[in-house]
Amino acid sequence: MNTEISRPSFRRTLRRISIISVIITMTLIWLLLAVTLVLTLKQYGPDIPLTAHDSFISHYILLSLGVLTGCILLASCVALIISRYLHNGIIQALQNITDVVYDVRTHRNFSRRVADERIEEFHHFAQDFNSLMDEMEEWQLSLQAKNAQLLRTALHDPLTGLANRAAFRHAITTLMQDDTSRACSALLFLDGDNFKYINDTWGHAVGDCVLIEVAKRLTEFGGKHHLAYRLGGDEFAMILSNVASEYEVQRISAALSQQFFRPINLHNGSTASMTLSIGYALTWEHDMTESLLELADKNMYQAKQRHSRTL
Repeated sequence: MNTEISRPSFRRTLRRISIISVIITMTLIWLLLAVTLVLTLKQYGPDIPLTAHDSFISHYILLSLGVLTGCILLASCVALIISRYLHNGIIQALQNITDVVYDVRTHRNFSRRVADERIEEFHHFAQDFNSLMDEMEEWQLSLQAKNAQLLRTALHDPLTGLANRAAFRHAITTLMQDDTSRACSALLFLDGDNFKYINDTWGHAVGDCVLIEVAKRLTEFGGKHHLAYRLGGDEFAMILSNVASEYEVQRISAALSQQFFRPINLHNGSTASMTLSIGYALTWEHDMTESLLELADKNMYQAKQRHSRTL
């Protein structure tokens, strides 16, 4: 048996209690008055001189009982109306409470609050419930902030602030699954040409400073359209969006290389230079993510070999 269907509502239960109470009360009053009337007539009837036909007396008694019954029914209706009016305040207060509780439980809307009620018990309940909601909302906001921080930590490089390898893998996989984005995007792999020399010469602190500056220039160059990632060490990646041809990709790659012709100012007052070897791959020429990554990596190492021969 479905208990949700068979379980009566509070409104219906309260209405039944009111009706039953009024019926029982008015029935007892009717019986009391009727018995009193009959006993009075039996006791004092012989001493009261009446001049009337028996049928008229019977009619009078029935009429009296009918009027009495009508008055009791009228009083019952008035009592039910007043009782229902008074109960509406209780029902509305409970309905407000249940609406808030349902919204909190179903939609996790911890900003909801129970309105203040004029009934003392409901007033105290609303205060306690709202205090509990304040604590839960504060807890939820704190949890959301911690989750956001954990997500940022998991998907961002702590040194440069760029998105990390995990974020890159997710982004490139999502892009390759979207035919519209894949038709106008490209992938760049970037690798520092002389980062090991900088690290060995000036130490890791200077190396970190160089990486931070590289990330800054990549971010400034890419803006909101071309997103940069740090894959590890001096390896970076950039996803180009809204590119229409291979020529445009080559033009962007050349412009990006020029950003690193300027020397990098170090915290000790010195300067360092680090160029980047860039390899690209066009997403619209690949159906699989792995083949795209392999081609970009291959082209990047070919560019690195050319730079090595030049240096």
